[in-house]
Amino acid sequence: MPSIDKVIEIQESIIQADSAFILIPAELLWIIIGIYSLMDIIKNKKTISSSGFIMRGIFFLFTLSLVVLSSIHIMKADFSMNEKQWKGDYLEPYMNGLPENKTYVQDFTQILEIHKNHNKKIKSIYFNNNVKPIWVELDVLDKNNASKTISVQTIIKKEPIEEPYLTYKSINKDISKDYTKKAYYETILHIPEEYKVLVPVK
Repeated sequence: MPSIDKVIEIQESIIQADSAFILIPAELLWIIIGIYSLMDIIKNKKTISSSGFIMRGIFFLFTLSLVVLSSIHIMKADFSMNEKQWKGDYLEPYMNGLPENKTYVQDFTQILEIHKNHNKKIKSIYFNNNVKPIWVELDVLDKNNASKTISVQTIIKKEPIEEPYLTYKSINKDISKDYTKKAYYETILHIPEEYKVLVPVK
């Protein structure tokens, strides 16, 4: 299983590659401008004033520095990895290797309309795009056995158990803007088989 630091490192390299790719047209434009500026200096070196020559020289050096800096950025970029490969080779193996958290549920209700200020909202992320989670409100016990209410996205799974509980995975630092430590991953609300629900269950 790759470490979270390695997952973040590869993700950041993809972002750098994306920004470097955008720089390529800009670099070509600055090269053209630089060539034109140099030709102008050579062509008019006998007719332009010393101050004009200095200004043109400064502009050419400025253009040259931009080309050099963008070239360095482009050469450092790793174009061998894309977002899809990163998810398959790094993110998903890392997530699959994480331990599951288990929280016992005292009560739950489905939320038909989730509001911005609806308790503590926890978004859930699944790597199977066919999964369609719903929002539920859960009464759970925290680490100090104090009751609290949270709203979380989850799928529901019926099992031969007596009490409902929630399983999910979490990360201790943000990987990207989409995969953050505030979210839950692969969240499942396990409920007894005799419970009647109006939503699809596994």
